[in-house]
Amino acid sequence: MKKALHIIRSNEWWEYKLSPLLALGYATGLLTSTPIYKIAAWLFFLLIAIIVGAIYVSVINDITDMEEDLAAGKTNRMAKMATGYRWIIPSFCIATGISFELFFLKDNLSRLLYLMPWISFSLYSFPPVRLKKRGVWGVFADACGSHLFISLLIVSSVSEFTGTAVDWFWFTAVGAWSFFYGLRGILWHQFTDRNNDLKVNLKTLATQVDPNSFATVSMILFSVECLAFIFMMIRLSILLVVIFLILYLLLVFIRYRKWNQRIVLIVAPDYLPYQIFMVDYYQLFFPVSLLIFAAYTQPKAWIVLVIHTFLFNATIRKAIRDLLANKAFENL
Repeated sequence: MKKALHIIRSNEWWEYKLSPLLALGYATGLLTSTPIYKIAAWLFFLLIAIIVGAIYVSVINDITDMEEDLAAGKTNRMAKMATGYRWIIPSFCIATGISFELFFLKDNLSRLLYLMPWISFSLYSFPPVRLKKRGVWGVFADACGSHLFISLLIVSSVSEFTGTAVDWFWFTAVGAWSFFYGLRGILWHQFTDRNNDLKVNLKTLATQVDPNSFATVSMILFSVECLAFIFMMIRLSILLVVIFLILYLLLVFIRYRKWNQRIVLIVAPDYLPYQIFMVDYYQLFFPVSLLIFAAYTQPKAWIVLVIHTFLFNATIRKAIRDLLANKAFENL
């Protein structure tokens, strides 16, 4: 099992991407006044469909990166696998994805939004297009594939499942937030991997710009992301979401004071501890605040809260441990 999870790189996307997506499902359900427990099974189904796509992306990325990874001295999970076996996993994922597309997703908007990440990441990875090597186009393709389309899929599909019309204000705000959050995510990854990419002359956006001059762009991207998220919070109008934001900011402060973790928007410092701003809020505080609110206002929502905390417990355990580090307040 550990080997299989290593091959599909689940540690890179399980909590980081799936928990915020579920939060969008919970939020959309609350906006439609549908009890969370009634949409839980559908969200679980969507989660499976998205996981299949995530596995496809992880495996084809390793396959198409193999030559460059080995040249840069990086470990590549597919390199040790026999050539004839490398395409078994992505082929299975494609077949499964087609079945989701044809037989389970009921509305055309959701079908389109589920299809688009597969197209985006195929264009991102496979030659001759291989957008990964084409600067800003690779950044856009990754942000759209890993965040924008699947976030909007959650909104459209939950709306369809609950029999309500798509809330276009919510849909637009989620789209803007997810796209700019996705831009921050891929740019962080590219700048982290910049030295390895320079070794093999891989023309990502990060290899074509000076990291020290990227602060203004980082602030612009983050500002738009925050503005979109503020619109989302206004549309939800749930006080607990704001209270948990304050609790998250307290966690950021504790981590900075106790462990000197720098607050980073995109470009991380070399050889210094850091925290990417708002990531833990989207992964932990946002979905949990929505589920706690639902548990107090709806029947059986506490069951979903328990299941969610079980599935995504790593971030929760780490946050609780850090919040209890009260010595951070000494010598204020």
